[in-house]
Order: sequence, then structure tokens, then C-alpha cells
Amino acid sequence: MDGNFGFNKLHYWLCSGKPDTISIGGSAPPSLTLSDMVELSTDPKITQAALDFGHIKFDVGSPQGNRQLRETIAATYNKELSQLSPDDVIVANGTTGANHIVHQSLLKSGDHVICQYPAYGPCIEEPEHIGCNISYLRLDPDNGWALDMKQLEGLIRPGRTKLLVVNNPVNPTGTHLTTAEQREIVALCKKYNVVVHCDENFHSLYHADGDVPTSVIEHAALDYDNVVVTQSLSKVYGLSGVRIGWIVTRSADLRKTFLSYRVMSLVSVSLIDEAIALEVLGPRVRPRIVSKNLQLAKTNIGLLQAFIDAHPEVCDWVPPTAGSTVFVKFKDPGTGELVDEVDFCKKLHEKKKLMLAPGTICFGHGDLKDEFKGRIRIHFTCPTEKLKAGLQLLDEFLAEL
Repeated sequence: MDGNFGFNKLHYWLCSGKPDTISIGGSAPPSLTLSDMVELSTDPKITQAALDFGHIKFDVGSPQGNRQLRETIAATYNKELSQLSPDDVIVANGTTGANHIVHQSLLKSGDHVICQYPAYGPCIEEPEHIGCNISYLRLDPDNGWALDMKQLEGLIRPGRTKLLVVNNPVNPTGTHLTTAEQREIVALCKKYNVVVHCDENFHSLYHADGDVPTSVIEHAALDYDNVVVTQSLSKVYGLSGVRIGWIVTRSADLRKTFLSYRVMSLVSVSLIDEAIALEVLGPRVRPRIVSKNLQLAKTNIGLLQAFIDAHPEVCDWVPPTAGSTVFVKFKDPGTGELVDEVDFCKKLHEKKKLMLAPGTICFGHGDLKDEFKGRIRIHFTCPTEKLKAGLQLLDEFLAEL
């Protein structure tokens, strides 16, 4: 755990733990089996038949992805608001693969890109790796991790800014953009002709009271098609090992660009994975998985709130409203100063075999890295008993400081 990781530092950090480590630093809900999908289905017999792969012919598949699956993915969005058709969907290898296609096909060294900060690491790391000129759109922790539209407009370089990358719901903060904020972003990018890319891997996990916000793709009324969203089966559905993700855009020009790169780099995805995704995202299974994981999130947020309340001198947070993670700030109980969160997490792992995700290593970038000093990501869609065990170990560790 020396922290000297390269691309996707978060992944390497979380994989560096001891075999018997309890990890509450991740972000995916409990993984499902095929049997679980059958049990969750409103029609188990049909789902069982759909998950019998004996009928699949293993050809190379469609260059855009299975047509029926693309119809099903398009149907997960509001048709009136999004005006999507199956032709607007490209199937990819997880959100990682979807994001890779978007960035590698659109960007080149020297392009100006605005990246929301913090965000899931590769949303920033891949444009950096390409050699883009990055401006950071900093979310404000003192204002509920809000996104400042004036700051965004000030970062845009008219005629030069190629892409805005946002992550909604936000990983690691557990906050989200409202429908009104999404409209403002799309309208602003339309004004300056900036492509919007939103990684929506946690979309559907909105657990706060009030109206459920839209997807960023559901603003067709603004008449701006250079909007791209990506998602997969991992963070909402508990199927990280089923490597299916998707790219959605109404722009024919962007789709052509993405498809050219997909054919060159991927050719096709697993036909078995497509068959699983087709059933999971359909009406028999999807609503029940989403409901199950929303309830898990709400239950576990209650446990986290109780933990924060029990340690007011040590912990501070912006309560999560969406997604499955939260970015907690830790202070030394003796001095009141922010902890060195990397050292804190290393010692926690060594002494208690508990894994958390330190802010600077896993989410920090460039000169802004130290802004996340003292901040640690905690996962709340893990199994409830696992979270209880992890918080007990964390409580013991804090008592020993």
C-alpha cells in the first residue's frame, strides 16, 4: 500500500488489501448470481429460460450491439424527455469501456477539457493520459458539494473547449445534479458548442426525498444533441462481472465517431453478457433490483448517520442523496487537525484489517490534490452486516488514537 499507482489509482488501492480485509471503500452493491436474478423476477420461468444460453450462436455480433438490448436500454430513459431510439445506443464493455471509447475517439493531445472535481478517477485520468489541457470544475464541500455555474462558464474557452466531463450521481461525494442544474449545464454547453459527457454509472440510485432527477440525456427539448451519457450494470445492478455498458447520444456525428473506434478497438462484446443484460434491464427484473438496492442504501445511510453523530469531534460529512458512496472528513481527536488520510487508512488496514479509500491518492489530481486531505470515501451499498462490522472496527481504531 505504498500509493505509487498509475492509471485508476482507486482500483489498485482497493485491490492492495490483505486477503482477510473487510473493505467498505468500494462502491458496488452486493453481486448477484443468475439464480438471484430468477428469484427477483416477476416471472421466474421466463427469466430462467432467458438465462439458458444454449440457444446462442456465437457469431461476432452487431458492431453497435444487440438490437433488442439497445431497445431495452433506450426504454430505461423517459422517451418523451429523451427522444431516444435504439439507434442512439452503442453497447460497450462496461462503463470503463464506454468512457474509453468516448474519450479516445473525441480527444487528442492539447485539447481543452473541463472535468468535474472530484469525480471517478478515470473520468479525469484518461483525458490527462491523452495529453489534454485540463481545467477542474471544483465542487464546493461547504455548499453541499454544489456545482457553480458561474465557475463553469468562466472555465470555458470559447472555440477551444472540446469536452465537459461530469459524473452524476457523484462518486465519491454521494451528491447529485438536480434536473434544473442539468438543464443549465446543457444550455451553457449549447451556447459554446461544448460536448457534454456525463458518466451516470449510479443513475437510478436516488434515495433522498423529493422528485427523482432526470438523466442528462433527458433534455432533448433544449435542442442540443452533443450530449453523451454512459452507464453499465455495475453500480446500480450489482453485476460488475457482466461486462456490459452503454453510450447514449442523439448526435449522429458523435455516434459515427464512437462506432469507428468501437469497431477498431472492441469489435463486439460477449454475447452471453448481452443476453444477461437484456433480461436484467427488462421489466421483469430491473425494477426489483433497483428497489432492493435503494432500500439497502437507505438502511445503511442510517447506520452511517448514527456513526457520524457518535463522533462529532472526529467526523464531518455532507449527507449523501444519491449513489453509493460518501466523502467523510476526519479530524484527529487530540489536535482537531485534519488527519493525514493516507497514513490513517494504512494504519487502519494494518491494525484492524479494514479498507477505506483515502481522498488524495484515490481522487486527488495535480495541484488540487491537497484539497482532499482528511477526506475518506466510505461505501454504503455493501451488505448491512459488512458495514456494521466495518464501522465497529473504525470505532475501535478511533478510540485508540
